[in-house]
Amino acid sequence: MKRLLYFLLFGAVFTRCTQMDAYLPEPVYYRVIESMNTGKYDLGKYEDGLESFAPVVFFLDNKLIFRVTAIEYETIDPNGKPVLASGLVFHPINRKSKGVVDALPIARLGGDGASVEMYAAEGLMAMAGYTVILPDLLGFGVSKDQVIPPFLMTENTGRVAYDMRCAAAQFLWDEFRYALPAETIIMGYSLGGSAALSTQKYYETHHADKVKIKEVHAGGGAYDLPAAFAAFAKTKFSDYPAIPHTILAFNHYYDLHLDFSQIFTGRLLEVYEDWYEGEYDNLDNDISTYMHPDFFLPLDLQNDEFIKLQPYLIKNSV
Repeated sequence: MKRLLYFLLFGAVFTRCTQMDAYLPEPVYYRVIESMNTGKYDLGKYEDGLESFAPVVFFLDNKLIFRVTAIEYETIDPNGKPVLASGLVFHPINRKSKGVVDALPIARLGGDGASVEMYAAEGLMAMAGYTVILPDLLGFGVSKDQVIPPFLMTENTGRVAYDMRCAAAQFLWDEFRYALPAETIIMGYSLGGSAALSTQKYYETHHADKVKIKEVHAGGGAYDLPAAFAAFAKTKFSDYPAIPHTILAFNHYYDLHLDFSQIFTGRLLEVYEDWYEGEYDNLDNDISTYMHPDFFLPLDLQNDEFIKLQPYLIKNSV
């Protein structure tokens, strides 16, 4: 329910995006996976109890019809290896688009991704009249079989989002003769909050000449990773397994050769090599049941494997 409130409040307060500096896309590969026209969402899809918010969702246009399209496109993984990724593009077809929202997804741990489900809570912004571009990020959609999905890896997240934006621009031009504006609003919640700032950083660092960021709305994300890990250690609570996802991703892509007997404990230590297959996503909320006791010590007393992680937590902070 928290994430839904974020989207509703975000939609209610952000201002109209102007159609400035529209440009024709540079040709890139994309493939339409699935496409459908829709209007007023079955709001119950998004969250039980959403109907109770109906009186305050005044920014949604119930008469608006939009196209939601799942596309496949080319990008790279954190090691520079070419991979196929996917995402959703929402675009109004009986109204002029108010502008573009680059939306980043919440964590769908164990799920298929928005492009498979053909809806996402972030898509509510389409009902406010916006064109919404939503990448699955790697490890979901057509890249679901990726053995270790990148998790909280800043540079790659921004790159995957930018390549999705380029593919969406080509699709929107081919399908609607809609020239994507340079100006954009970036948004995301939870994993999408961290990904929103990663995308902002990537756009400003690499493509400031092509993308003009008007606003960034980021909520509930982990932005300072050493501080986030310290907070988890203090509370010993996490309602989703962000810590092992992050550590396994860093170990894989940075080739850290971590000794996991000094990282995990309990059942996770036994199954972590197969954990990304999805069977073991639902870990206990008490992280002391799967994190090594040294994780809960002050940093200067932690074992060498946790110390080895610190530079990469700093590297991926936003």
